[in-house]
Amino acid sequence: MRIHAPSWTPRAEIECYVRQQHDWLHRAWTRMQARAPQALTESLAEVRYLGRALVLDIRASLFVDIQRQGDTLRVHAPLDAEIGTLVRAWLNARAERLLGWRLARLARRLGRAPSRFALSDAQTQWGSCTRRGHIRLNWRLVQAPLAVIDYVAAHELAHLVHLDHSPRFWAQVDELCPDSLARRAELRTISSVLFQI
Repeated sequence: MRIHAPSWTPRAEIECYVRQQHDWLHRAWTRMQARAPQALTESLAEVRYLGRALVLDIRASLFVDIQRQGDTLRVHAPLDAEIGTLVRAWLNARAERLLGWRLARLARRLGRAPSRFALSDAQTQWGSCTRRGHIRLNWRLVQAPLAVIDYVAAHELAHLVHLDHSPRFWAQVDELCPDSLARRAELRTISSVLFQI
């Protein structure tokens, strides 16, 4: 069990509080332990992140805290929490930074940047680019290997130059992302897995 307190709270004050709340904390902890096996069996077993499978280690807690430790994603959460929702939120938070970074990196090579970038929650599409240069990338891509993420980013960035799927467009994709055909094939192979969450 974890006790959360502001960093400026004196340790003596925290210890005093824990002693005062001992009986309540003990009852709450006992209830959580009694229900923990049920909560674990109803939740996910693993999640993908940057192409790697992370085993979920779900622990009963009064507060939500999610941290990656190697190939484990440790989830501290109340028993009534929806683990899938918490994991999706964790992935989404990482997707915003990571996908934006990969897009910006390739945009520098192209010499053009999108006028706007946002995440998408589309159920069938990995990315989109509008005539105004707005690019959206599906947050679920954060589960894929970096090579696949770069392919999708290159595909959408190439639309800033060619808003079609002409041979010139595909040449632009290849220039930004060597082995684009192999990466595209890999994306098709793993798509069903990435859309499971």
